[in-house]
Amino acid sequence: MTHNRLWIIVLCTVSLIAGLPALGFCGDAPPRKGSQLPPLRLDAPVDQKDRDYLGIPEQKHFDLADVKSDLIMLEVIGIYCPQCHKQRPHINRLFHRVQKDAHLAEKIKFIGIAAGAAPMEVSYLVKEAHVPYPVVTDEQFAAHQLLGNPRTPFNLVATRQGRVLWAHLGIIEDMNAFLATLKKLASE
Repeated sequence: MTHNRLWIIVLCTVSLIAGLPALGFCGDAPPRKGSQLPPLRLDAPVDQKDRDYLGIPEQKHFDLADVKSDLIMLEVIGIYCPQCHKQRPHINRLFHRVQKDAHLAEKIKFIGIAAGAAPMEVSYLVKEAHVPYPVVTDEQFAAHQLLGNPRTPFNLVATRQGRVLWAHLGIIEDMNAFLATLKKLASE
């Protein structure tokens, strides 16, 4: 094996283990600002309240374009991810802050995608962690794979048409700065 190939393998392995975005030559990478999301066909929420929040009719699946808002804040979570649980109360508070601002609440909808989770696991998470917005199952990792298999938590803000306006891998450390970003994106 050549010296260069060995270094490429080492860099890819370290990148994957550390949860860093994959380097360009390491395969798929999570979406970045300015990129276009692949078509995501998500399982529709079972709860009518969640379907009403998203503005989607009763159906088995939905696309981002079906959501009745200009922007969508997607949160890819792992049910057993400790970092996701650490971030959970902060994201919940952020959601409530957005809902208190009528303009933001109309412009931005939150959706959680539970990578690899069964419906029962999602139901338990929503109940126990008091998640105030829809969390959809991705039991077969289909959406997760289309999003480049990101480590969790992975958050992004996109238009209904799938244009990524903001993306972040890992815990969002400054929710006030993120709220300011959401306000700016909603006013553009």
